[in-house]
Amino acid sequence: MALVMDWPQAQVDEGSANSATILPFEMDDLSPQNPTQSLTRYQYFFVPSHQKEEDDADCATKPGAFLRLGSYSDIEEESAQSDNGVSAYYPSRHIASETGDRVYKHAAGPRAAQSCGITMACDGRVLIKSDEKFFIETTDLVDIHCGKEIQITADTGPITAETGDQFSIAANKKVSIRSGAILGEAYVTSEENTSGDTGIEIIANEGNSNAFLEANDIVTHAHGAKTTHVDGTQTNVVRSDTLNDTWGNARSIFRGSNMSLYFAGGLSYRASASLNVSTSIDLNVLMMDFKFALSKFEMVKWKIDMKEVVFKTASVSTQLGYLMLERQRLSVENSELKCETEDLSVKTKKIASELANLTTSISTHVQL
Repeated sequence: MALVMDWPQAQVDEGSANSATILPFEMDDLSPQNPTQSLTRYQYFFVPSHQKEEDDADCATKPGAFLRLGSYSDIEEESAQSDNGVSAYYPSRHIASETGDRVYKHAAGPRAAQSCGITMACDGRVLIKSDEKFFIETTDLVDIHCGKEIQITADTGPITAETGDQFSIAANKKVSIRSGAILGEAYVTSEENTSGDTGIEIIANEGNSNAFLEANDIVTHAHGAKTTHVDGTQTNVVRSDTLNDTWGNARSIFRGSNMSLYFAGGLSYRASASLNVSTSIDLNVLMMDFKFALSKFEMVKWKIDMKEVVFKTASVSTQLGYLMLERQRLSVENSELKCETEDLSVKTKKIASELANLTTSISTHVQL
């Protein structure tokens, strides 16, 4: 028994070029052993585009909506004969990846007419909605190209991006990463934010949450200025060598206490002039002090050297008061000290004569 199907014709509004066209297929006798077969390896639905003007003949060949199942169709092959004809059927990045007639022959797959695929094209919107889960899977390339804007929103769940290779983000303008932000919330950057229209900004909950960065080697290269603002405590822990190489002027300002502890050997070398001005009291407690000077120039009004100091009381203010009395006593006894230095110069000559293999020259100057 032969089955004959009459294909319904779509209603045509006045001014349209053609009715909706469905490519028919022949039906053989229906039986469990002889299912429905198509004479071609493709089936398509073609709806012509809207006629913009009365003499617009392209609306009959350009699709308003097109769906093809299977291998590439004859209408796709015919569209390739006209200039920019395939651009109405295929994405621009597919056209750019193929050459010649491979644009339509590979539209369904790499084996030309032996491949079966799906092509959808339209000159309007594509809307896909699901009240349940939605899956997209491919074993090869996924290429998403948008001419304007891409938005991905998850109302209540997370957004996860994973890759087994390189993950790259590129933008012609600013790249912004924010946490703790409400969808659609307008954000005004702080005055210190100078990322500009093409910069990179990472903002953790508008500055109210922590940001953590961990890596093996971290390299920061600023071709211009670098500014760091810390409103709280700053801690730097280095468990290896530290190198500070400054090729310019260095300034340090301390508006609080400054405490430094050294538990290892230290070497300080200055190859230029240094001016140190202290308007406060410096207390240096040294277990051992070695100084080597090629030349030394001092302008000292008062100088007191205490080689051995023992504090037997917890009151530092009492010892400072005693130190002031000792300084006054030193100013009175300076004349006696001058006489003692003359006697000392005589004794040094005696030391020089008693040492056979070592010559020592000791000169003592006291400046008041």
